[in-house]
Amino acid sequence: MHDAYVTWEEGKQICVELGGVMVVPQSEEELQHLDNIFSGQLFWIGCTDIVVEGTWVCFGEDTIDEQDERWAAGEPDSNGNEDCALRATSGWYDNGCDVYTNLICQRPA
Repeated sequence: MHDAYVTWEEGKQICVELGGVMVVPQSEEELQHLDNIFSGQLFWIGCTDIVVEGTWVCFGEDTIDEQDERWAAGEPDSNGNEDCALRATSGWYDNGCDVYTNLICQRPA
C-alpha cells in the first residue's frame, strides 16, 4: 500500500520500483480484504485499455472481457478518455489515468 495519492502511470512506476505491479484482485475475498484496508476508498487496479480502446489488459493476466463480473454495473463505459481501472466498493470502474487516488502494489510470492 502506498501512502500518497498518485496517477495511474505514477502508480505503475512506483510498483515497478518496489519490485511488483499494481494489484489486480482475483477473488471476492481478496476484494473485501482490500476494501477493508481502504475503508471503501478508491484505489487503482492494474488494468488499462490505453493501447487498444475497449481491450482491457491487466498485469499478470491476458485481456479481460468487458462483461467480467469484477466491473461495476454499466462499466467500463468509456465515457471520455477513461483508459485506466480503479476499484470502488461497488466494483471496478474505468476512469481517466490522470486522476489521483490510492495505490496498492503486489509482488510475486
